[in-house]
Amino acid sequence: MSEKIAEIGVLYAPFLGGMMVGCFLFGITISQSIIYFRNYKDDSLFLRALVASALLIDTFHFVMVAEGVHNWYLFCKLPQNYAGLAEFHWSLGASILATYLITSMVQALYIMRVYMLSKNWIISGFIGLLSVAQLAFGIFLWEELFETNSLAALHETRGQIGGSVELAATTLCDIAISAALWWYLHKGRTGFANTEKMIDKLILYMVNLGLLTSVASLLTLILWLVMPHSFAFVSLTLIRSKLYCNAMLVTLNYRQTVRTALHGGTTQQTTGRYFQDIDQVEMDSKVYKSSNSRH
Repeated sequence: MSEKIAEIGVLYAPFLGGMMVGCFLFGITISQSIIYFRNYKDDSLFLRALVASALLIDTFHFVMVAEGVHNWYLFCKLPQNYAGLAEFHWSLGASILATYLITSMVQALYIMRVYMLSKNWIISGFIGLLSVAQLAFGIFLWEELFETNSLAALHETRGQIGGSVELAATTLCDIAISAALWWYLHKGRTGFANTEKMIDKLILYMVNLGLLTSVASLLTLILWLVMPHSFAFVSLTLIRSKLYCNAMLVTLNYRQTVRTALHGGTTQQTTGRYFQDIDQVEMDSKVYKSSNSRH
């Protein structure tokens, strides 16, 4: 009996590890959300609704993951409930859908920023297709698990195809967003020292946030492919929604620093059309835009 329980513990350890890291990241999400709603009361209704929706969905995700861990580590450890370990528990299905939804929401916001900076429909559309692909194949994988009601579907052909394409599309989408932001920010260089310094900071800041989610998605894909009969990839999957939420919130909360640097510490000559585009990319508040236009 003890050997059986130990085997179960090792198999499902990634779920517990992912939840523990998720607790830490969820705390950061809450604090970043508080900062946002306190400091950006004049943001558009769309942006505030997006942040509120992401926070609610991520909270729902956290609760579902907690219920899943409770199910596997407490309920299913009872001898009469061992069969439940192989089943696709409803809480896991709910958390998966929440992850795909948050990923799509945050990627859509970044794609809007890429378009505002580039005005290029082709590039923005291509990145958008990658985001749609991750959502579509993610739902395909979820349906496969739901229909079979078994975690073993993750290791079957259809499950492997759905999961591989979903993770690959997510990774490529994040990399494409980072590359596009880097390229168009780099093209905006004007030669002024203050401008160059600010652009370098924006590139470092925006690209690093994109690379964070890209690396997480890539590592998940690698674990998925090289350890097909393990749940090792789950530990990263369970924190993916938290990474995306925090990337979005930190970016939005960074706007005040950008505004101060662009309009407080630089000359009017260096704050031309390019930096007006940066303000648009950073989704400035209506009040700030209107007051700035009066000057």
